Amino acid sequence: MDKSDWAMQEMKGWIGGVTVVWDGGTRVFEVYDPVRLAQTVALEIEQIGRFMARDLLVVSSVTRENIETVISAIADGGFSA
Repeated sequence: MDKSDWAMQEMKGWIGGVTVVWDGGTRVFEVYDPVRLAQTVALEIEQIGRFMARDLLVVSSVTRENIETVISAIADGGFSA
């Protein structure tokens, strides 16, 4: 993605399908900022009575730098919660 794509994702506060590949496997994350996550949770609870997300990652702002920093820290911990 280029700078304008990342700027759009940051404004949206959400990006899905962030695939991380390492020698131990592959993992796909949904990344949210806290505001967008709260909005999404509230809307889904209102509409369908629940919210579910597998491999949810919440960062202060949905930027490439924030995502890479957090993924790197998670990788250092062996991808455990």
